[in-house]
Amino acid sequence: MWTRIKDQPAVGKLIARYDQLPVRDRQALGILTVALVLAIMYFAIWSPVSDFRAQAESGRENAEQLLAWMQANESSIRQLAGTDSASSGSAAVDKPADGRALMALVTRSAGEAGLSLQRFEPSGENGVRVWLEGAPFADVAAWIEQLDSRNGVIIDQAALDRANEPGRVSVRLTLTI
Repeated sequence: MWTRIKDQPAVGKLIARYDQLPVRDRQALGILTVALVLAIMYFAIWSPVSDFRAQAESGRENAEQLLAWMQANESSIRQLAGTDSASSGSAAVDKPADGRALMALVTRSAGEAGLSLQRFEPSGENGVRVWLEGAPFADVAAWIEQLDSRNGVIIDQAALDRANEPGRVSVRLTLTI
C-alpha cells in the first residue's frame, strides 16, 4: 500500500522536495508532524470521549437524585396515582356503549348546554354526525370539552365556520366512541 502511495505523482514530488530540505528543516517538519498527529488525536478522539463520559456521569447523578426524590415521596406519588385511576374509572362508566347510546348522550348533553342540533345522523357503528347553525362558539367549545372529558367521546372530524353574527359559528362534527 505504501508503494502505491509513493507511486502517485503528487506524492513523489513531495518526497523529492522533502529529501532536498536541510536536515534541521526535516527534523522540524517531523516534530511538527508528530505534534499535528497528537493534536488531531486529542481533539478528534480524546476530547469527545471525555465530554461524553462527563455527560454520562452527570446524567447518572441526575437519575440518582430523581430516584432518591421519588423514593422519599413514594407515598404522595402513590396517592396521586390512586386518585387519577379513580377519576379515570368514573369516566369509563360514563362512556357510551354503542352508537345509539352516543346519539342519546349527544342530544341530551347538547340540550343541557343550551345548544340546538339542526341535524344529526349515525356515522358507522360507533359514531354520529352533528350539525349546529349559529351557535355561540364558547358554548360549543364547552360542550365539546364536556363530551371529551366526562364521557370519553372522540372528535373524529370537525369543521367550524364563522356565522354572520360575532361569536357565533356553524359547526359540523363527527363524534365517535
